[in-house]
Amino acid sequence: MNPRYHYNLNFKVNANIKIGLYQCLERMVPNAIEICKIDLQLESFKDTKGLFGIEAAKTARGKKKKNFSSMVGFLWG
Repeated sequence: MNPRYHYNLNFKVNANIKIGLYQCLERMVPNAIEICKIDLQLESFKDTKGLFGIEAAKTARGKKKKNFSSMVGFLWG
């Protein structure tokens, strides 16, 4: 979920990693409705929509040094 890699033209989706992500979500988030909300946010990330589509966000890809826990708070807070 690092934009530097995800939006790279050579990025390839790895099915095992995606399956692992959703298995992890099921363990961490007991509520199916919340998982659905997270999934919708992941689609926005994938499709560069919403906050992920703002020009400043696109420009900042690969330039910010944030830790994963702060990103999770932003996405799922």
